[in-house]
Amino acid sequence: ALVLAVREDDAWRYIGHVGTGFSHQALEELHGKLVRLKTAKSPFPAKVKDEQVTTWVRPTLVAEVKLEKGELQNQEIYFAKPEQLNDPMEGFRDIFWKGDAIVWRSFFRHYILCLDNAFGQLLLCSEQQPLGWEHIPIFNHGNINDGVPHKALEEEVVGAFFAEPCVAAFIDALAARVHPVRRDELTAHLRSVHMLALHLIRESYSRKGLQPEIPDSAALVTKFRQAISLTTQSIVKFQEVEKQHPVTEHQIDAFYIARRNLVSQLDFIHYYNRTIDFEQSNRNFVFLTFPDEFAQRAETLIYPEWYTACFMRDCRNSSVWGNYAIHHTAVCLKFRVSEFGGKPVLPLRQPYAINAEGILYDFRPLELREITYESQHLPVDFFRSLGRFPIPVLRRHWYSDAAGNRSPCGDDIFRADEEWLARYWDSFYHAIIRKLKDWQYEEEYRLVIDNQHWDFREVPARKLAYRFDDLEAIIFGMKTPMKEKLEICKIIEEKCRKEGRKDFRFYQAYYARSTGTIEHAELTSLKFTE
Repeated sequence: ALVLAVREDDAWRYIGHVGTGFSHQALEELHGKLVRLKTAKSPFPAKVKDEQVTTWVRPTLVAEVKLEKGELQNQEIYFAKPEQLNDPMEGFRDIFWKGDAIVWRSFFRHYILCLDNAFGQLLLCSEQQPLGWEHIPIFNHGNINDGVPHKALEEEVVGAFFAEPCVAAFIDALAARVHPVRRDELTAHLRSVHMLALHLIRESYSRKGLQPEIPDSAALVTKFRQAISLTTQSIVKFQEVEKQHPVTEHQIDAFYIARRNLVSQLDFIHYYNRTIDFEQSNRNFVFLTFPDEFAQRAETLIYPEWYTACFMRDCRNSSVWGNYAIHHTAVCLKFRVSEFGGKPVLPLRQPYAINAEGILYDFRPLELREITYESQHLPVDFFRSLGRFPIPVLRRHWYSDAAGNRSPCGDDIFRADEEWLARYWDSFYHAIIRKLKDWQYEEEYRLVIDNQHWDFREVPARKLAYRFDDLEAIIFGMKTPMKEKLEICKIIEEKCRKEGRKDFRFYQAYYARSTGTIEHAELTSLKFTE
């Protein structure tokens, strides 16, 4: 059985046991997922039924449930995170890294700061609390480890890392690259430096008495240095081959994609053979998967996090109803679209200013951006696109070295003219409004918000209200239950009477045999009397 609880007033309330009815295989799979969250402590203040034979797990968020009628009642539109959407390619950006030794040093320094922060949290929480990127401030101004004595420890680690001759040669080789470094290659390079960087962090903690001494430390350092030197040699060899034979970026990509596939297979084998303990998820995050995940999340250093609400031009596709309307049982909301600056917009209640009393809100037009269905992605130059950071942070931590030398990679950013800003935001939206042609049947439009000026990370902040007058109609699905229809009509009636509206319309979806599509007919008899 499963022990069930609900969250009330920052505490868990026991509500009972429920039998699963799961097969033995399903129970094994469930056990594999829950065992990582195992804990000895009950989350309840009082004892519960069969507590002596209960295995407790840490309460963990598994879903964000959207209450559809609540959204209708509150006139809210929910903006989802990219990872909540159903296309794994959402927001994909073709980011590349190409720059001089100054910016490459800055990049690896930032990596070490984040890794140091992650390792420190691992020491504190071990496996007792989940550790992931929501706890690691990857977008930071170089100050995430500030404070005595941690700042001194961080500077010690950074200094030791860049004092390594193998690291200096490695960075020089990257700076001399003719072709840009793409994400798969970057992942390989981060993996090559990861263990040395982590070892230096652990040694520093050990000298401060914060963790035990590392056995065979000297032998390990030699091994990690050799790994970096081998990577440097491969970069140099590529350069030599490029001089003698034309090598395309696609050939280089193919090499590193093959390498990534091999590494992932080896990791899988280690998990399968239990040479890596799958249950130590936090340790695996810091020691194993950190470089791969950092490469995927590095784009948060150049662009703000974004969230979207999706709309359709048309609602005649049965597959769309099946996928997004809970197998045709939900409803479709039809909005009136306004125009602002020659573009389609929907006014939503948004933050726009702040004063002594707090954040100010008002209805502001938000552009409905049409999705383009293609497989082409706009290349993004990482080192010339760091538009999120304040200029002083860029000057100090990204585009200059200890000797005062400046990298030309930041020249366009420091000018920040209208042309550069236009390119920056065009590139930002380009990825968000591109999907593969497989999705073309959706005829999608999107509203987009981001964290550049306002914080939308929490779910309540991503529920933006619309004016009821902008909701033109509701289309019932072919299988919408009568009870749901009645509840929806009662909500709409109350709103219409409150605002004196008489033009709200209801439609019923149906299958049209003549066209082979899902059409909808107006329910003209549904009128709210005086």
